[in-house]
Amino acid sequence: MVTVLALPGSFCTPAVFDRLAAELTPDLPLKTWSWLTRPGPWDIPALADDLARHLEGPVALLGHSTGGAIALQLVLSRPDLVTHLVLVDTGAHMKDHGDVRSILRALTAGLAPDLLAAVLDRSFHRPLEPALREEWLSWATDVNPQAAHDALASQHDLDFRPALSRITAPTLVLHGEYDQARPVHHAQELADGIPGARLQVLPTGHTPVHEAPDLVAAWIRSHIL
Repeated sequence: MVTVLALPGSFCTPAVFDRLAAELTPDLPLKTWSWLTRPGPWDIPALADDLARHLEGPVALLGHSTGGAIALQLVLSRPDLVTHLVLVDTGAHMKDHGDVRSILRALTAGLAPDLLAAVLDRSFHRPLEPALREEWLSWATDVNPQAAHDALASQHDLDFRPALSRITAPTLVLHGEYDQARPVHHAQELADGIPGARLQVLPTGHTPVHEAPDLVAAWIRSHIL
């Protein structure tokens, strides 16, 4: 049985995949990798190497946002470990990402509650339920700010576009139509650059894995099974 391994975005609790995991049960078990709580280093190549060392065999890799950059790094450096690739609201670079520079500047002073709230709120097309919002903000508050800074700074400096044509894993690109951080053309660029990749735009914000788990699960099933 294929296992889906999901990598969350910056400041993002692995619980963001809970609804998707329920939709994929029982035929596609979903596990998460909380790279933000790893001991470091936290640059994208090091995070991909750390993940590779802990994988017991090939997986279907799902990368959301910054998790997508880690997924791209892993599929390029260790293609033997990735049976299928799913990229969700991410991109090959951050050259016109909505707010990464301001986030990096703010992180030099630590994880300010206002910063975390702003990043969380702009990640959803419709507001999160208040109790869930507080729970996820609490999780993000405990994140090591250096981990968040180093991963984003590394991602900011990377450009995967020249390497996309080397990806051989079957690839599905999903993107929220109302994403406030990444425009849809980032997803189109990925799909155009990766041989055979499929693109699907969904009626969500930056986090379709939580906002439309039924639609995401249906596309993942058609992609893998």
